[in-house]
Amino acid sequence: MGLFGKALKRIRQGLPKMDFIKNKHGDCANFDNGTCKVFHFTNLDPEGQACPHFKAKKLAETENKTKNLEK
Repeated sequence: MGLFGKALKRIRQGLPKMDFIKNKHGDCANFDNGTCKVFHFTNLDPEGQACPHFKAKKLAETENKTKNLEK
């Protein structure tokens, strides 16, 4: 792999993941009644595209349950 290949590999590893694009604000654990808890944006459409800080509600619920079990 040449210099160009190594640089391209570093660029790909440094790019943010784009998995959030397929999700909606309403499916995010940080979304509450039209407000984003991370950025404090208001009047968000629950059917709008999620942001990079998307965290699935189902994933957040299971994390909370495991934390409660550990106590």
